[in-house]
Amino acid sequence: MKVRTLKLLLLICSFSLPGYSFGFGKDRIKKLNWNGIEVTWLEDNRFPTYQAMIHFADGSLSDHPKRLGETSMMFDLIDSGTRRYSQKDISDNLEYFGASWGAFVTHESTVFEVSGLAKDMSPTMKKICHLFRDASFTGKEMDKYKRALRNAARSVVNNHSLVASNSFRELSLAGTPYSYPVGGKIKDLNGIHTNDLKRKLSYFNTKVKKKVYITGPESILGLESIIEKDCGWKGAVENYERVLSYEPKKPSKSPEIYLVTVPKANQAQVRLGRFLNEGEFENQELNSLSSEFLGGGFTSKLMREIRVKRGLSYTASAFAGGQRQYGRSVISTFTKVKTVKELLEVVRNVLNDIKNNGIDEAELNKAKGALAGSFPFRFERSSAYLQQLMHLDDIHKSYESLYHFPNVVRAFKEEDVRKNLSSLFSWENQTIVIVGPKSLAKELKEFGKVKVVDYKTFF
Repeated sequence: MKVRTLKLLLLICSFSLPGYSFGFGKDRIKKLNWNGIEVTWLEDNRFPTYQAMIHFADGSLSDHPKRLGETSMMFDLIDSGTRRYSQKDISDNLEYFGASWGAFVTHESTVFEVSGLAKDMSPTMKKICHLFRDASFTGKEMDKYKRALRNAARSVVNNHSLVASNSFRELSLAGTPYSYPVGGKIKDLNGIHTNDLKRKLSYFNTKVKKKVYITGPESILGLESIIEKDCGWKGAVENYERVLSYEPKKPSKSPEIYLVTVPKANQAQVRLGRFLNEGEFENQELNSLSSEFLGGGFTSKLMREIRVKRGLSYTASAFAGGQRQYGRSVISTFTKVKTVKELLEVVRNVLNDIKNNGIDEAELNKAKGALAGSFPFRFERSSAYLQQLMHLDDIHKSYESLYHFPNVVRAFKEEDVRKNLSSLFSWENQTIVIVGPKSLAKELKEFGKVKVVDYKTFF
């Protein structure tokens, strides 16, 4: 028992020592330069594994207006075959080495991730580089991919949560450069062909700025020669970075309410939130605390009011955060069709009460303790920590913010959180999306003007 207690004390101390964060000391983070490409290496000798993330400083905003979704399609199909290997050959080879791979495309940037055993890094990454140099995007594979997307779109009517997330994003971001789906819509598929994807791949290979993030033992530094010789990437030449100038979205004077109709719905998905302009989302610590207080867990304000006191839903969550040039605030929940009106009244009352009467200090202190206490455990895995370093680089924020996060959170006053929540979630400035049957339109009118939209519009 004493040994277990001692180990626990050592673990706690490791999180509080200056310059030591989440099991990784600052000395474990090293900045390198590989042929003009900035590299961040998080040394981790605990396991014989590695993870590599290639950050491309452009995303779906590079798509041609007549070929929306081509970036997402290109990265999805990059492993579909080359002149030398079929899709099956590629998949069998990478799976033989126990590798995982894939891309995540956003409007502003793209990340391609590869992970596996450190001893197999060389053959795995050489194969990945081969894909980037020689992907063929045959008509046969593209047709198969397009059929799969069309089939998925037809079945999406059964996934009301996905309908709510997609429609809310497009409606709440309307009038900004970020509203259209990254992957495009079904109507866009016919305009994308083999040569379009080859041009897109060439653009990412030869024009777009890249950063490399790796974690694992020192042996994985052999990736440098692979990046240079097999991928052929040159940082000094490939330096384009997507930066936008857009008109800030003006606040509305009353909530914008949308009913997205789906057939045979016995539940209603509910989303509330808004687009955050530059200057409204940059304080990550304050946004995290505000989100934790409002909808971060079982003891959060919305959960107590919606679930514990009234049993209107099983869950309710809140989030506010940003990427490089924009952010979003979101409240997400669901309820029975017959209790939609009551649920919206509860949310409205909670938000207005915070704005007019402030926040209970005891409740705020619980949120501070929960957020500050759980924060280090988000980065137990080196991959999660590495992703956070990449995000901080992308938004031009110092790594020091990670080490000071708990203390910064605990230092916020009630007034700080109240003002922030009143800005992020002001009832008058919310886009409210309800996914449910047409019959809801009548009672939703009590909250303002309702626009009815068919779910197919968003796919």
